[in-house]
Amino acid sequence: MRKGVAFLSILSLLWITTSGFGAIQKKLIHFPTFEANIAKVVEKDEAIRAQNTNSINLKDYGYPEVKFTGADWSLSNWRIILAPSANTTKNNVLSYTKPVKSKRWESEGGTVLGARIHFIEGRFLSWALIKPPFDIFAYYDDGSFVNAEGGEENSLVMGLLANVGQIKSISTWVYGLNYQMQVGIRLRDRMDQTKDFFMGSVWFEGWRKLLWQNPEYTDDVRDRVLQRIPLYPRSYPYVVFDGYIVYKPEIEQGGDFVVYFKDVDMEFDRAIIREEMDIDDEAQWGILAKERLDKRILELKRLSDITQLYEQAKAQQRANAPAQQ
Repeated sequence: MRKGVAFLSILSLLWITTSGFGAIQKKLIHFPTFEANIAKVVEKDEAIRAQNTNSINLKDYGYPEVKFTGADWSLSNWRIILAPSANTTKNNVLSYTKPVKSKRWESEGGTVLGARIHFIEGRFLSWALIKPPFDIFAYYDDGSFVNAEGGEENSLVMGLLANVGQIKSISTWVYGLNYQMQVGIRLRDRMDQTKDFFMGSVWFEGWRKLLWQNPEYTDDVRDRVLQRIPLYPRSYPYVVFDGYIVYKPEIEQGGDFVVYFKDVDMEFDRAIIREEMDIDDEAQWGILAKERLDKRILELKRLSDITQLYEQAKAQQRANAPAQQ
């Protein structure tokens, strides 16, 4: 009797999966609301750090103090990293991002990510990476998952999706201006490994949804390569938006290029299904909190060094400026 019930359960699972109910669709990042959502994360992050007795004071190690605010993550602070052959002072100065108002998406908030890229001039292959100002982090200092407000999985659209297994498709709304540049999306997983997904050309005018579909994806679980996913103390399976890649083909002359992005949607299977945890592993061992804290210390030390260099450069500019008459 038990075997019959188990067999019926398997048939039910196969029916649901083959009927197209296996994959779920979520928004990975949404630029009209990104600044407001990431500000909530930063505010909660600072509150948790203030209560965390394990936090390290960088001043004790001779590093300048660094404190993040929501404004540090604004769309105007996103970075453009050029290919080494194009990484010149002129190209860097002329390559930057900014928030741009769009009439098309006014009902969703209206703000999209605009990027101006100054590619190397001439018929050369090149590329540029458009990234957030800092790596989007998955865990707070206390080991709790960022995108799980009130215990709800993926409750906030801020560039992070939890419990992502096999990806079925990725799509993004892009505004083209009739250039033969090509666009890709780079994602980062829980092992800090990145993977690029080619979305297609922007050889068109206006808004268009570019789509990547996984050729290896199948709805029928009988045709899949099934595998067990290690859980704790590994991080919960997740993906993070690491940036856009813009490729310049040889046919394009180079110089200035402008493009706009609205969002990224993903369709994927859940990596694991755990209705209820019998044991709160992190509360017992604190391994993820320790890993998060170690990464945060390295990140803050790097940013402290950059901040100190900026302040020294500003001081030199003030010292070299002619005295006011």
